Amino acid sequence: MASSLELQIQKLNEDTLISNIQLVFDEIIKVVEYSGKTFNSLLFESRQAKIARYFQIVFYAFYKLLITEDKEIVNKAQLVSLLNRAGDKTINLAAGGGNWSAKEKQMQSDALYGVIHSCFEESSRKDPARNHWVTRFENILMQSSTEQALYDFKIGLHPLIEGKKVFSNVTFSKIVKTLTSMANTFCGAIGYCLIGVADDKRSADRFCKIYGEKYIQYSSFYITGVNSEAGNSHGDLDSYFTELVQLIQKEPISDRNKDNLSRNITNVKYFDKDIIVMKIESDNKPSIYDGKYYVRHGSSVDEVRPENFNDLFSRFQR
Repeated sequence: MASSLELQIQKLNEDTLISNIQLVFDEIIKVVEYSGKTFNSLLFESRQAKIARYFQIVFYAFYKLLITEDKEIVNKAQLVSLLNRAGDKTINLAAGGGNWSAKEKQMQSDALYGVIHSCFEESSRKDPARNHWVTRFENILMQSSTEQALYDFKIGLHPLIEGKKVFSNVTFSKIVKTLTSMANTFCGAIGYCLIGVADDKRSADRFCKIYGEKYIQYSSFYITGVNSEAGNSHGDLDSYFTELVQLIQKEPISDRNKDNLSRNITNVKYFDKDIIVMKIESDNKPSIYDGKYYVRHGSSVDEVRPENFNDLFSRFQR
């Protein structure tokens, strides 16, 4: 159990974990202050002695909503109303002292979550520290095996050639082209490209030889990260990330897709590796790249010929 917990902390990054915990704690404090009561008097009509256990239940429910689901409080007054006497009405802990089971914690936090979740909505703020990206990242890797057309992986934007550590705009353009082809899969499609991930061991080993760094294996994937090439070509990760956002604006795609890609590019920390996640959400019409339509078949990107336009556009008819 201890080793499993340590592994999860390493994955998420200690600073991010602390930031997440602090954010949840701060939000609980704001809600209690808004109520005009103490935490104890908010949850109970009569003072409860074992308040620490009840605080854990509230914290778990808030953490799931604020961090795991990346939501924010939108109705504080209703939330206070639902929390009022929740310790008497909603949370039902077994009597007695000593240790209490993980099952009971989960059941009670789920019960409270079910009561208060309507007071939260998807967050309008883009704060990578709040995104539960470790689990989402691993899920993306595993889903790619069954939905190959909507996922792509690049070990980086430098050619894997010794002595030629040069940022490749051409490779980046190919990524954007691939993403627009994913957006043409069907209306409502979501496509991903992960930069800093190899899906074959040969490329990962080549990366290790050139940069002198080890990769992290997860299932059949090899997480190399972009740290080395970012430092080599741009000095640091922030400058590297900024250039990617700027390059999106230069791509021959619609303003709508430029905005969508710019809003959905994310830097994810996995152990000590930084991965760039690029995501596209389909428009209500097919996406164009440099005046042409493309679709993805497996791992290949194919141009849509004029005689197949009807089939492409029919995917976006409702």
